[in-house]
Amino acid sequence: MGAVRAIVDLLLPRYCKVCGRRLDTGEEHLCVPCLLGLPRMDYDPAEISPAERLLLTERPLVRAASYMIYEKESDYRRILYHLKYYGHPSVGSWMAETAARELARKGFFDGIGLIVPVPLSKRKRRRRGYNQCTYIAQGISRVTGLEIEENAVCRSSGGVRQAGLGKYQRWGNADGIFSVACPQRLEGCHILIVDDVLTTGATLCSMISAIAQAVPDIRVSVFTLALAVQ
Repeated sequence: MGAVRAIVDLLLPRYCKVCGRRLDTGEEHLCVPCLLGLPRMDYDPAEISPAERLLLTERPLVRAASYMIYEKESDYRRILYHLKYYGHPSVGSWMAETAARELARKGFFDGIGLIVPVPLSKRKRRRRGYNQCTYIAQGISRVTGLEIEENAVCRSSGGVRQAGLGKYQRWGNADGIFSVACPQRLEGCHILIVDDVLTTGATLCSMISAIAQAVPDIRVSVFTLALAVQ
C-alpha cells in the first residue's frame, strides 16, 4: 500500500495546506512541521472553555470546544480557506477526526446522541457544492460512531455573508435565519452542533435558540474546528 501511495504522490503530488510544501508519502494535508506548529486549543472539562464563554447565554448549552485558533494574519488561516473556498473539504474531516480522538479521551462526547452540522442555505450549498460542516461532522462520526442528522434544521437564504461583518452586524444578520423542520427527530436528545469557525457566536446562538424554542427538552454541545481571535 505504501508503494502505491508513493507512486500516486509522484504522479499527483500533494501540498501542505499551510506552507505549500510538497507532502511526503506519510503526511496528510499538513506537513509535519506545520502539524507540530498548529495553534491548538486545549480542552479542560474542569474549566470554562473560550468557546463556552461566547455561548453561555444559551440555556441548553452543556459544553463547547474548538480545536485550533484562527488568526487573520496567520498562515494557518489557509486551512479554513481550503475547507470552505478551495474545494478541499476533506481537510476538515481529517482535522475533526484528529480532534475527536483527543476530545473523546476527555469525555467530551459523553451523553451526546446525535451530530447536527450547521446548515448552509440552499443557494450557498448549490454554489459551493458541499457543506463544509458536514465533512467536519463525518470526521467526528468516524471516531465516535454518532449518527449525523442534516435535515432537522434549515437555514434561510436571506441576509448577507458573515465574513467581514462587525460584531453587532453579525448578530443582526444571524437573527431568525434558522428553523427546525423535524423537531421530533431532536426530542429528548443531547445533540452536538458542528461548525467551522466560531467568531462572535452569533450564528451558533441563533441556531441554538431556534432549536430550543422548537424542542424545549433539548440539550446542546458545540464543536468548532476553529475559534477566531478577536
